[in-house]
Amino acid sequence: MDVRITRSEFAGRVTAPPSKSYTQRAVACALMAEGRSEVICPSRSDDALRALQAARMLGARVADIGDRWAITGGAIRAPGEAVDCGGSATALRLFTAISAHADGATTLTGNEQLRRRPMGALLEAMNSLGARCLSKGGNGLPPVMVFGGGAEGGSASIRGDVSSQFISALLMMCTRARSDAAIRMVGPLESRDYVEMTIDVLRAFGAEAAFHAASGSFTVPGRQSLRPASFQVEGDFSSAAFMLAAGALCGAVEVRGVRLPSLQGDGAAVDLLRRMGAAISCTDHSVTAAKSPLKGIEIDATQIPDLVPVLAAAAAKAEGETKITGIRRLRYKESDRIATTAETLIRMGASIKTGDDWMTIRGAGATRGATIDPAGDHRIAMACSVLALASDDVSVIRNAECVSKSYPSFFEDLAEMGASVELVS
Repeated sequence: MDVRITRSEFAGRVTAPPSKSYTQRAVACALMAEGRSEVICPSRSDDALRALQAARMLGARVADIGDRWAITGGAIRAPGEAVDCGGSATALRLFTAISAHADGATTLTGNEQLRRRPMGALLEAMNSLGARCLSKGGNGLPPVMVFGGGAEGGSASIRGDVSSQFISALLMMCTRARSDAAIRMVGPLESRDYVEMTIDVLRAFGAEAAFHAASGSFTVPGRQSLRPASFQVEGDFSSAAFMLAAGALCGAVEVRGVRLPSLQGDGAAVDLLRRMGAAISCTDHSVTAAKSPLKGIEIDATQIPDLVPVLAAAAAKAEGETKITGIRRLRYKESDRIATTAETLIRMGASIKTGDDWMTIRGAGATRGATIDPAGDHRIAMACSVLALASDDVSVIRNAECVSKSYPSFFEDLAEMGASVELVS
């Protein structure tokens, strides 16, 4: 599917899609909990559906009941075929760790993009904690095999700047380890908010895990039994950020279903857009962004890497220079997100320079339409769409269906508010 976009002035309201990050964590905990849980208002993004399918393959009974998923878990069983996580790194990493408690060997894999994303540090830490697992290619990449039989606990060390998903996965695995576990960070933990989300979801299912700042380590009591829960999924700030940026550039957009404060680190989009000059107002359950002259600022994206593409798109229309640092890990996302962000926005007239861990964007008075290949990356497709709505001429986003990874109704929501968005099959 291609999407044709032209400059638009529009106003309206949308409801943020449910958080796929919270949904996947709740599904994983529901698999481990003994009995029937409900995930209420789950994300129906590709990534969330992959997590649900993984839980089903690992032994959960699943029923889709209107606005919720009923998941009956407890016994983790090795499936007879590989668990295909599609493009979801979160699903791959969480269920790799959880499958350590299966009754046999489990193979987990994903699509071509996911098979290029690193797993070695997670597998090494799992083995240190008494699980048995390996990369089938011997290169630290998927597919991976986990032999089951449980985890012992004990201690492991892992770098904190590779992926917070590794830490989240280990915390979940260790709740059912045969003894207490300690996971020590080597270096600073980046995207810590996602780990806090994991601890929040574990707590909702009756499990404990704690971070100790003095020692830079997490501790998890072993032999925990997760309890069934009804978990309400909140709106996704990672997705809401694109609509808020569209409002700041093109009119006024109210995003409902999000609230501040939130454990979602990407809630920082609200403050960052406000610092750039956007007219932002908040209620208990919504955030509104209205068109305003924007200015360049300095942004440390160490804890919010997923916001970089949309902030870069907004910065392309801001007066002066925006500098974004702490972006090294973007090289290992769905695409090399430093390169694809720069390349696609430059095609639209943005002035961008990049380094290993930084990006500068000098605002352009006018940006232009272009034909964009987002390299299968949902956040690149949405960021370019936001800039296209504020640019001259016509833009075409190729293979735009990739947005279904996180925000399936993205283009429909824009069109309903009056944006000039045309789907071309």
